[in-house]
Amino acid sequence: MIRSPWLLLATVLLLAPSAFAQDASPNDDEDAAAAESDRVGSFITIVGGSEAAMPLAMPDFKVEGGMDRPAAEALRAVVERDLRLSGYFELMKREAFVEPVTAGVAPGEFGWDEWRLPGAVALVKVAAAVAGDELSTRLYVYNVEAGQQLAARKIKGPVSDMSGVGHTLANAVIEALTGERGIFHTKVVAVANFGRGKEVYVFDYDGTNPQPVSRNGSINLSPAWSPDGSRISYTSYRDNNPDLWVTDLRTNRHTKISSFPGINAGARWSPAGDELALTLSKDGDSEIYAMQPDGSIIRRITRQFGIDVSPSYSPNGTTLAFVSSRNGTPQLFLADRDGGNVRRLTHRGGHNVSPSFSPDGRKVAFAGRDEGRFDIFVVDIDGGGLRRLTQTASDDEDPTWSPDGNHIIFTSARDGQGKQLYMMNADGSNQTRLTDGNGSYSNPQWGPDPLGPRTFE
Repeated sequence: MIRSPWLLLATVLLLAPSAFAQDASPNDDEDAAAAESDRVGSFITIVGGSEAAMPLAMPDFKVEGGMDRPAAEALRAVVERDLRLSGYFELMKREAFVEPVTAGVAPGEFGWDEWRLPGAVALVKVAAAVAGDELSTRLYVYNVEAGQQLAARKIKGPVSDMSGVGHTLANAVIEALTGERGIFHTKVVAVANFGRGKEVYVFDYDGTNPQPVSRNGSINLSPAWSPDGSRISYTSYRDNNPDLWVTDLRTNRHTKISSFPGINAGARWSPAGDELALTLSKDGDSEIYAMQPDGSIIRRITRQFGIDVSPSYSPNGTTLAFVSSRNGTPQLFLADRDGGNVRRLTHRGGHNVSPSFSPDGRKVAFAGRDEGRFDIFVVDIDGGGLRRLTQTASDDEDPTWSPDGNHIIFTSARDGQGKQLYMMNADGSNQTRLTDGNGSYSNPQWGPDPLGPRTFE
């Protein structure tokens, strides 16, 4: 896990680049030089404090065959936004660049001093071309202080998916400079109201490119990803009862799996995908149950008077965090998967909700009400290390972790445009609005990494 930027240069083995959503590695004869560059070298390790972001220069993308300047600028804007949202870099202003416009992108086609002079530590250069329906780019990442190339990659994709190509370029930059996989190819599911009811949408990680999931014109709440990213569960009032539905994103088939009288709400998938935990009120009190994906009840998890809601599985699937009012006010509790060994997690604040396990299983983010409003907090799973991450005049709610554990998305109305999606570093820094104010948003959940699980120390 990248804790925060940077302040250390380390010489390490640069691993071969991992596969991205697009073709992200050189694969033909003309790219032999780029392939050769993926070798032992030094990359810049991000280990310091976020208040000292790494100065990174990214000049205008070079326009090659079939590409025009406006398209190149649009592509560069996607990469720049990703790198800014990462919170790791200080993107230098182009007005500070002294390199001549005739300089190239490959080694030997530009001078190091022209980048040392304005104070760049890292340098990203890209050339882009279009042939038919294919967008092809050449990416080079450099350590300016060492005068060394860190990576060279050829990344291709359809012209119609320029944002996808841009996200893949940004992922390659992150990997070259930190040694870790980026998050820019991931998705987020959330409830959005664009004036036509509360519907479930899937977005790119940055809140762009909304794709409808529910489309039933009713109230839909609490969407959740299956661990393989192929299905989304949510509660819908489409049949005049809060029932649990699952949409298969591969077939666009919508299936009602739980329709007991009363609440069928707040479902979350287990890491193995073999069950969902959700709240049912079929017996009067609101209790948490485990259910198979076909709707069959496996077991009852809570058996205590009071409202029990918002279950969340730990990454290893052995523990559940949930909200309970059994002691009076809503607080966070932990329990073993079978409902045993219940222990209270939060002891401060009078109203704590929306627990979300960090990907390494060591922390839980939640929304806690303080001074009449909700803020985002993080607590260690032993109940210690409580930290406030947000503090504004608005409610900040619904935290959800990125797959790498380095970022949190949440909702806030702090800009006076209704609830919007925001993103911050895991330490609370670099709080940035993602959505543009068109509509209101709630219940975000960051999707799984389509490139596979990550490992944590």
